[in-house]
Amino acid sequence: MPDRLRFALFGSGDFGPQFASYINECAEVVAICDPSSEARKRFSEQTGMKVASFSDPQTLLDSVDIDAVAIASPNFTHHPIAVAAARAGKHVYCEKAMANSVPECWEMVRECQQARVKLMVGHKRRLRPPWARMIELREALGKPLAITSCAYFDARPYDHQGWWTVREQCGGLLPVIGVHIVDWMRALCGDVVTVRALAAPQVDGRYDFPDTLHVSLLFASGAIASLNVSLVYSLLKFREAGGPHIVFENGAARFVPSMDYLDLFWQHRSDSSVTHERFDDLGFQHAYRQEMGDFVNWVVDGTEPCLTWREGLRCVEVMEAAHRSAEAGGAVINLPLYPELERPAASDASESLE
Repeated sequence: MPDRLRFALFGSGDFGPQFASYINECAEVVAICDPSSEARKRFSEQTGMKVASFSDPQTLLDSVDIDAVAIASPNFTHHPIAVAAARAGKHVYCEKAMANSVPECWEMVRECQQARVKLMVGHKRRLRPPWARMIELREALGKPLAITSCAYFDARPYDHQGWWTVREQCGGLLPVIGVHIVDWMRALCGDVVTVRALAAPQVDGRYDFPDTLHVSLLFASGAIASLNVSLVYSLLKFREAGGPHIVFENGAARFVPSMDYLDLFWQHRSDSSVTHERFDDLGFQHAYRQEMGDFVNWVVDGTEPCLTWREGLRCVEVMEAAHRSAEAGGAVINLPLYPELERPAASDASESLE
């Protein structure tokens, strides 16, 4: 193992230069891959990095001496790149959403297990200190019983086009708005056992999927949650949307996101006053550094990481179930969604499902 892990970064677009900087804090990006020559050029100009540059994933994997890949490319490319990397014996860090379907997720898992390489899926919101603080409140307020989160916002300023608007490529509405909150709800409440969703009439014709969705979740713990998402709510920007209200066994919490700060209000049932905590640091840098640092340490010395593939797969499962439910007019969908794929993988006991 080299002194610093050597990474190939797949996806050098808007997020690529920023993400490369976090990788380089604990490892080294030695190659990038993006089908767009303009994106690769901008990456070099913005970062000043002199690295090998490729348009084809397999050519990179065949040509460059690397230890791991970081996948920050469009959602529909996550599965084929991860599978190819695993077959080449490379460890895999993949940004959310893990893939566009649960069977694709399982193939990524099996290929990595067979190759005995690590597979982590990045879900940063649960790691951002303001959102992690709400999870910590279980110690003071007891078991979470119910959550509601309304992630209505106006997507027009984001000028979504291309793969963002095509379900087969992005995965549908929830990977566009909702994936972070689904994973955070799972971090707070545990596994989901049933999903139900309804779609509203569509407003924005850019998308080939509904632009507003109401989702109901039942957790194995007995907790319930509602997640309501929309891309066509003109009153809020993305960072202002989605703040949850939580009913705990012994109290309550309310989270109010703003563009430049986040406010958390909480109260124990026995308290006479409300506690207010303001977070001026939105916590993005902390989350990215923890993800990447944990991944590198996991590869180097086996230290248990903050996330693995499990969180990514279960999040995709909830989202796929919600879309399926909405298409069926609000049918209740039981999880696991693909019980036939739940068999333990015997090739790597440390990464099996048991």
